[in-house]
Amino acid sequence: MERLQIIPLGGLGEVGKNMMALEYGRNIMIIDCGIMFPESDMPGIDYIIPDYGYLRGKADRIRGIVITHGHEDHIGALPHFLQDFNAPVYATKLTCGLIEVKLRRNLQRTVQLETMKPGDILQIGPFRVEPYHVCHSIPDTVGLGITTPVGLIVHSGDFKFDDTPVDGWPTDIAKLAEFSQRGVLALLADSTNADHPGRTLSEQSLNATLADVMRPAEGRVIVATFASLISRIQQVMDVAQSLGRKVGIAGTSMVKNVRMARRLGYLDVPDDLILSLQQVSKLPPHQVTIMATGAQGERRSIMGRLATGRHSSLRIVPGDTVVLSSHTIPGNEETVHRMINQLFQKGANVVYHPVAPVHVSGHASQEEQKFLISILRPKFFVPIHGELRHLTLHSKLAQEVGIPKENIAVVENGHILRFSEDAMEVGERIPGGYVYVDGNWVGSPISADLVRRRHELGQTGVCTVAFAYDEKSGKMVGNPSVMARAIVSAEAMAALEPDALNALMNAMCGISPGTAASTVERSVQSALSDFFFRESRNRPEVIVQAIPVALA
Repeated sequence: MERLQIIPLGGLGEVGKNMMALEYGRNIMIIDCGIMFPESDMPGIDYIIPDYGYLRGKADRIRGIVITHGHEDHIGALPHFLQDFNAPVYATKLTCGLIEVKLRRNLQRTVQLETMKPGDILQIGPFRVEPYHVCHSIPDTVGLGITTPVGLIVHSGDFKFDDTPVDGWPTDIAKLAEFSQRGVLALLADSTNADHPGRTLSEQSLNATLADVMRPAEGRVIVATFASLISRIQQVMDVAQSLGRKVGIAGTSMVKNVRMARRLGYLDVPDDLILSLQQVSKLPPHQVTIMATGAQGERRSIMGRLATGRHSSLRIVPGDTVVLSSHTIPGNEETVHRMINQLFQKGANVVYHPVAPVHVSGHASQEEQKFLISILRPKFFVPIHGELRHLTLHSKLAQEVGIPKENIAVVENGHILRFSEDAMEVGERIPGGYVYVDGNWVGSPISADLVRRRHELGQTGVCTVAFAYDEKSGKMVGNPSVMARAIVSAEAMAALEPDALNALMNAMCGISPGTAASTVERSVQSALSDFFFRESRNRPEVIVQAIPVALA
């Protein structure tokens, strides 16, 4: 009998770029297709997408892509994936709207986007998929019950158990109990908060906190959050309205998402509450709230530009209150802290977690994670969505509620899991690393080695040397051109330049007639590298070009 293969392509061993493939025979179903934000040592990188090279050559086997919800770490890579793979996409109503906002116009015309809702039954190849509602920090989030030829698989999606959700729709415990009655072969469960004891606070708790922050503010209140956090946007607008403030939206993605969510009925706000940035600029500061993107400090985001004073029309002024209503994604701490410091320098009062509880996680904490396992009572357990520390801690929680250690698979991206009706096996590992996106460049033009080299250049600076070279005589022709950038200050470099030229000329003195230009370049490069190390204990990148010329 065929075995079911589950292949995590992203999201296991990291936070973000969630993507998973379920494969049975010649049939593949994809769950989610997200991005991950770059870390501080990845200069120039816009974001990272999963390595789905395993699926190349198997496009005819992909029966569908099921999306659990509309956050960037679950939908952000779809525009790239759908350029290469033509398969129907199944998502809830709001998630479909967020996907449509992301897709380029040519893809909007060609992609088959199918709206699903909790309670539906989808037949995707041999997979019978039952989406069920879960609470998260965005409406219309689902987990998945997937009946496969070898048994029932439950994929939790991102979830928590919130008794008082903002949209009034709690996680469907009855459906989970029904799955349990059928018998769950394997549970794949969100591990993001596996290091958080207790239960995650309800989203409703934010209303009072936001009001407490905004009520005494004498100037503008600027609230930064993710553009897809529709529930959070609703809460901020409700509080702003109650305090007599108007709301301006800053950030193209947030403007588009707000427009779409209002059209679909997921944002309920009066027409006169939202004004353009030009309109709110004419109001007294105490009547203004601005919602902005960039709570992670992304350089090109609204908050990133406000912090550095590079926004074309907005400026941070003393008296502004800035609220960062989001969780700092692991790896972004340095960037976020730098932004907070820059905002303080400009005179803003910055409110962020944990200074004040202005953000509530959308992910289950330890007691909720154990509760999910206890309800479903799966035979096998696979922690997903999180760094290795989260996955490991989640596996220990599963053992606490009775899952045998040998029935738990803690794996990272690329490890193939194989299931039969009564067994689980961890198989070989396929590539599951980073695919970098830098503007229009995707993948191979932007390699891990290139990113590393960029980081090194940013650490050390660069010196370029060019000169004409007569190979026959082994002599330099004319004077060399030397240019240094970001090694030391211009004044210090001017003082070093005579000695650097001496090091260059000394290297040329050892060149014999007939020496190839490439050999000369290596010799000069080595001499200048040693020179800079002696002077600064640093080795900048030295690029040498000996241009062959023939003397008459």
